[in-house]
Amino acid sequence: MALGALSLSGCASPTAIEDFSGLPSVPVAAEGEEAEPELEELEVPEGETSVVYLDYGDRLALVTWGSSTCPVVGTDIVVLEDANSGNSVRIETEPIPDDAICTADLVPHTTIFGSPENTTTTKPLLVEVNGEEIEVPVK
Repeated sequence: MALGALSLSGCASPTAIEDFSGLPSVPVAAEGEEAEPELEELEVPEGETSVVYLDYGDRLALVTWGSSTCPVVGTDIVVLEDANSGNSVRIETEPIPDDAICTADLVPHTTIFGSPENTTTTKPLLVEVNGEEIEVPVK
């Protein structure tokens, strides 16, 4: 069986490539032949940490909820088990300093990673984040 048939991700950086306040957006088809695709925010459960594939599995988005002034931000992604051994990763987050003054609001924050090397989108991906285990479905 060829490696390409496994849809293994390759050459992705283990560090976050982008982070921002809010939810990730994905293109949706616009009406009309020459209309540009429009962007629409992904729906994720409010208040729950979520991980979703973007760009047909080329990128992963970590969505956390918390204070707008002290967001939980992903920093690195580490492969724990490759596609042949369990397909799991851990996302490291930046610690919030004990003396930080944080607002009491609840807003989403998104961190984007390239899909990690030696994982696949053809099997569920198990993601560990701050002691939680999240299963990302097959893409």
